[in-house]
Amino acid sequence: MSERPPQLPPPANPAVLPVLAAVVYLAAVVALWGILSLLLDREVVDYPDAGPLLGPAMAAAAAVVTWVALLRSRRSRSPWPWTALALVLSLAAMLLVALLGHGPLAPLHFLIGPFIPGAAVLSAVTVLASWALRPRRTI
Repeated sequence: MSERPPQLPPPANPAVLPVLAAVVYLAAVVALWGILSLLLDREVVDYPDAGPLLGPAMAAAAAVVTWVALLRSRRSRSPWPWTALALVLSLAAMLLVALLGHGPLAPLHFLIGPFIPGAAVLSAVTVLASWALRPRRTI
């Protein structure tokens, strides 16, 4: 009997890294908001009539923006344009959700607090780190 030669594993799917990084980003936002909430003794969404879905909707909007920036930055030579876009657009997406979810004064209130700007900075850091860790072609 002849032995089969060992087979190599299939090549990694290049779309997996942005998806995993976006999921890690979402988990990091939840952790950041929880830690800031404990340290500052303040609620993330401190409007009593806002409802329970405003905060998760803002985080989900930022995660989608981060995922798109991660997808676009994979083949870029420089991470800086996509890092800046992730920062600005994730901030804008969260403020837009706050505007639609609560009213015209909510975006300014959230922009002044530490939660939404912190999540936007985390989005930029995620894009930058993902670009640095992306697989490179050796051929």
